[in-house]
Amino acid sequence: MNVKVDINKDTTKQLDGSEPQERQKSRIAIEESMPRHDSGRCNMHDWLVRTKDNVYLQNNDFIHSMQFWLGDALTPQVKKDLNEYGAKISTDLESHAAENDLRFNNPRIDPFNGIGERIDKVIHHPSYAAVGDIIYGSDVVSRLVKTGGLREGMGFYYLSCHGGESGHTCPVICNFETARLLRKLDDFPERDEYIAKLETPSYTNNFTSSQFLTEVQGGSDVGANATRAWLGEDGVWRIRGEKWFCSNADAELMVITARFSEARNGTKGLSAFLVPSTKPDGTRNDFTFRRLKEKMGTKALASAEIDFRDAYAIPLGSVEKGFNRMMEEVVHYSRIALAVSVLGMTNRGYQIVRAYADTREAFGQTIIDYPLVQENLANIKANINVCLAGTFALIDLQDKIELGQETRSVYKTFARLMANIGKSIISRRGVDDLHHCIDTMAGNGAIETTSSLPRLFRDTVIQENWEGTHNTLYSQVLRDFTRFEHDKVYIKVIENILQEFTNIPPMDLAIAQKSLSHLKLKLDDLQSASAPLKTLKIKDILETMANIYYYLSALKEAYDQINKGQGSTKLDAAKWYAQINFSDEKTDWDEEKLALIAKVISA
Repeated sequence: MNVKVDINKDTTKQLDGSEPQERQKSRIAIEESMPRHDSGRCNMHDWLVRTKDNVYLQNNDFIHSMQFWLGDALTPQVKKDLNEYGAKISTDLESHAAENDLRFNNPRIDPFNGIGERIDKVIHHPSYAAVGDIIYGSDVVSRLVKTGGLREGMGFYYLSCHGGESGHTCPVICNFETARLLRKLDDFPERDEYIAKLETPSYTNNFTSSQFLTEVQGGSDVGANATRAWLGEDGVWRIRGEKWFCSNADAELMVITARFSEARNGTKGLSAFLVPSTKPDGTRNDFTFRRLKEKMGTKALASAEIDFRDAYAIPLGSVEKGFNRMMEEVVHYSRIALAVSVLGMTNRGYQIVRAYADTREAFGQTIIDYPLVQENLANIKANINVCLAGTFALIDLQDKIELGQETRSVYKTFARLMANIGKSIISRRGVDDLHHCIDTMAGNGAIETTSSLPRLFRDTVIQENWEGTHNTLYSQVLRDFTRFEHDKVYIKVIENILQEFTNIPPMDLAIAQKSLSHLKLKLDDLQSASAPLKTLKIKDILETMANIYYYLSALKEAYDQINKGQGSTKLDAAKWYAQINFSDEKTDWDEEKLALIAKVISA
């Protein structure tokens, strides 16, 4: 028996409660030469109109998440800002991003000006600045930089990423991390001026920042980096060498790694420096662009190969501590942000294909009524909901650490561990989910001019490899297990979380408890394995760790949603997530499971 899904739920209301005029049109003018195509094109038109719905207001689960995690900090003004921003993303932002992504609108380099002077200027299409002004105009950077503001800021960042990377969501995080880092350095030239420019809510008027670690011989192996830094007799630090993958190459401020000591091997000889695009005397700093990278995704973001030719640089604090500071203050937060980014892109993909499934007809019925379509969408929706709950639980923990509300060392360690695990697990799943979003729309899903799905998919493939490939993160977590017993920290924190549930049905918790017991056996087995085998066994272990934490985080949100009388969509998603992630056996289909997947996608 097919379980019908209610597709009449109104998600189109504007801020004033009215319905957009475009949505009131049920038919479009059809040329007389196309007598048999009118119904299909009218359905496509209805779908197209629905894709312009406010990305925030149509997501009741995310609205609840903001209520749950922000509490009293979700002020009427913040709500208003989220509403207004959500309306811009599916209309103006997405339109400009699509235009900027066209082949001949991608960035290019002008090496020289009209009289032959070297300028190495990146030229962007006007749509690039239009997207940037919308994103930075949400004040996302200053929201993130504020101590304890990660939850609010990441809420806006999540919405930003519904438009894809768009050339700006990577720099937004670089701005946040650079401003945050500068705030912790008291003795730094022009510190306050730099921070003010980084936080300015306008791409047209702000500074943007970038982070360059990768060299041609040192990608994952950062310790192999050879770009040099030295202190001249004039008391100025200078950088000489090349960086191989420099995204946001035209940033006004570049945070880069360089080797300050040839005598110290590996990362011990590296430090972090700020390289402004202009020197203190106002002249252009000493670096040149070789070329821009031709990437499969994130095309609006100018990624270059850069040669630093004794460029003026400022150490970010003590050079002996610079590299560790960069890893702790920059890469850690980048990995959290990447998980949020991929989830934002995936959720936008879900919104697009859900609207398509509601309006597309095949074999006499709307395709949302087909169980195979429902299952596909339920898998995507459950993954987004549960992984987002776990990611915001981590963000909440990070805010508490920053505010001094959480001082226990095990929780600080846990935050580092879950940032690394989450970046790997969520980025991989996001690529898979967007692939299946495209699959839902069949041929229409692959057409660049029909929707943003192809661009979203290409962007997530790129982001999957940013800030550490899967193998890099597997290896890092494995080293942390061996050196710092992060595996034991994880068990302790999860057992603490389980004790926090006092009014949850035992059956819901039993799923996580059983998986935790299996995890302990896997960890014991890991300890006795040879070093090569450990690198293979760790993959399944990290998957289980993510599943347990995310599921428990989703239960917290789910029962808060129920207790507030806002429905049970999150509990439905958590139950389906458990069904597809905690069982080693294939799903034994019955009417109950068919009903559950329909409930998961009903809102």
